[in-house]
Formats: sequence, structure tokens, C-alpha cells
Amino acid sequence: MYTMLARLCAGAVAVSIVILPAPAAVATYEPAAPTVSLPAPPDPQRVAAERVTRAFNRRPPSKPQAVRPTTARPPTVQKPKVVKPASSKPKHPRSSRPPKPRSNIVAVAAPASGRAAVVLQYALAQVGKPYVWAASGPRAFDCSGLVMASYARVGIKLPHQSEQIAARGRRVPDGQWMPGDVIHTPGHVAIYLGNGRMVEAANPRAGVRTAPVHGGVAYRFL
Repeated sequence: MYTMLARLCAGAVAVSIVILPAPAAVATYEPAAPTVSLPAPPDPQRVAAERVTRAFNRRPPSKPQAVRPTTARPPTVQKPKVVKPASSKPKHPRSSRPPKPRSNIVAVAAPASGRAAVVLQYALAQVGKPYVWAASGPRAFDCSGLVMASYARVGIKLPHQSEQIAARGRRVPDGQWMPGDVIHTPGHVAIYLGNGRMVEAANPRAGVRTAPVHGGVAYRFL
């Protein structure tokens, strides 16, 4: 077997190997895809303008406004001014007398007994002093404190309370009041001066003053 192989190798014919080139690539035709053009996005301003136009066209036609006829006013006729004749009466010249000084203190004639005069003199001497609640002098007073301090000058002791003062006095009928009587109103007392006036410790704003009498009931202690 080995001899046969040797013979075949010896008699073998040289074989030339020819390398053929690779076949050329065959071009294939593919149809191009169709191009689709997209529309441009709408302009927002143009869309808004078209909406307004369509809404305006859908409005019903407006009714014509009725024109009111104007009425001409008659011309105003001015009345003639009536000139009054000048008065022939002479005007009275104003008095050149100096004005009298105002004073709220009324002169009071002392009664026969004289005790009322002492009460009034003391009360009038306190005019202008301040009003202080629960004060009875000598620098300030309240209403009952002024009455109490004035009557203390003649030895009459009165309580420091307006209702209690009225309860201790003798009521005087209307039209029979005399200087020195105590005038009582709810929550307040004063001393009668005569001629429709009184002296009182009024309030924190007015202090001790004289003033016209405005009602009340009179009580007598003298």
C-alpha cells in the first residue's frame, strides 16, 4: 500500500491553481419614499382675529336709536329792578358810652337778721375757686361742701351731702324765697342770692360761680 502511494506522488502532475476575481456587486434599484410636506402651524394672532371677525358678523343688527326732538326753551325775561327811595330818616348814631364790665356777682342786700348776709358773703368770696369732689374749702369746693362751709360761719352744721342737707331744712313755698335759702335739685345744692340768681360750686369745668336759677326747691335754715 505504501508503494502505491509513492508512485502516485511521483507521477503526480503539477496543478496550477487559478484564483478567479470575486464577482462584481449587482446594483439593485429601490424606489425613493414619497416626501410628505406638513402644513405650517397656524399664526395665533391670525386665528384670534378670525374668531373676532366671525363673532362680530354673527351679532344681530343694532336697532337705530330714536332721536328725541329738542324743545326750544322760551327766552327768560329779566324783571326790572325796583330801586327803593332812600329813607329820609336820620340814622341814630351808636352810643359812645364804654361797655359795662361783665360780672356774675349780684349785690345782695343783707336781710334784717344779718345771718344770711354772713352766709352769702362767705359764699361769694369763693367765686372763681375750682370744683373738687368731696372738697369743702378753703382752696376748692364741691356743691354741698360750699353750702356746708358757708353755713358753718353762722354756727349751723350741715352734712356734706346734698340730699341730706335738703332733708334737714324747712321747705319754702315758691314765690317766698329769700337770700340765704338753699336751692336743691337732684344731686345738687346752691345758695339763693335773690333776683333769680344763685351761687354754687357747679362742676369741674365751671368751678364756683354765680348763675341764674333753673328750677329746684328752696329750703330754709336761718
